[in-house]
Amino acid sequence: MPLIRASLKEGYLEINENIRFKKGVDFLSNWNKTYFVDYDGGSDDNNGRSTFKPFKNPAQALSKASAGDVIYIKPRSPELGAQGAGPYYGGDPGDIVPATAVNWVIPYTKYGLKLIGCGAGRGPAGRSQTCLQGHANVTAYPVLDVRAPYCDIENLGFKAGGSTVGLVQTKFANDSAYQAWANTFYKVWFRIALAAGALVMDAGSYDNIEKCTFSFMATGHGVGIMLLAGNDAPTGVVIRDCDFDGLVADIHADIQTSGAVKRILMDNLRFNHAVPAGGSPNRYVSVASASTGLLANSYCGAADGTIGTHFTLNGIHNAHIWGEAGEVT
Repeated sequence: MPLIRASLKEGYLEINENIRFKKGVDFLSNWNKTYFVDYDGGSDDNNGRSTFKPFKNPAQALSKASAGDVIYIKPRSPELGAQGAGPYYGGDPGDIVPATAVNWVIPYTKYGLKLIGCGAGRGPAGRSQTCLQGHANVTAYPVLDVRAPYCDIENLGFKAGGSTVGLVQTKFANDSAYQAWANTFYKVWFRIALAAGALVMDAGSYDNIEKCTFSFMATGHGVGIMLLAGNDAPTGVVIRDCDFDGLVADIHADIQTSGAVKRILMDNLRFNHAVPAGGSPNRYVSVASASTGLLANSYCGAADGTIGTHFTLNGIHNAHIWGEAGEVT
């Protein structure tokens, strides 16, 4: 017999003692829904609405979610390693991969969707605790294809798997399929192993990229953020407080545009390596002509201090850029 039973359409129920739930609790709202994913302990036969009945695969959560919903993804257990006696759980957590040969998509109808990793740290190889990897047999699609506006991608890592076209792509094409703009990427880790770019933003505007890390890990390949002027010039993009790491032989550019960008802000960036030498354009930042915006308060690992040989800015103002030899001018 239940101790508490109530049906309230107005007012509130006040309980002055702690309550312990032995079964899952569904969080109901007339606003949006919350879903949970546990790759190792979940099942796609669950309803995904509580940590007691999570989905197994992110694809199942994405299929059930609607605009404005939140999806929380639990990190996998750290990989076993041999250090001292007994099990050693000091390695990187295992990756989450698609169940079938289809990578993940946020369709344009699911605007405002939030995809959030629950792991708080990174492993010895720098990998985010909650890491999504593309399917090994999918080459022509990104790991995550964001086609909707106002989405929030937070606290996740991405690895290419078989993808050759980018880890995460956002696209605005002024049609019914691609409507991505004003998306936020916060504390996301990108393992760059392909020339197309880790984060590819095609014609989107007012996107925010903050506290992200771009790690270059494949010889001769590497663009961190690629801004494409496909249907329109990217406008109002903010890139703030991000790190770019790797060997210079792996890097073409940390940030590159294929056409003019408007009112871009690049602030407090750390290019933690010497001058890129992986292939054209061999710049920390390479921006096409007729662009506008600002690059400021940033660090690069260059041994000398010449803007023109390390940055192609073409209309982007710069202030307080520092290298190993002092302020870059």
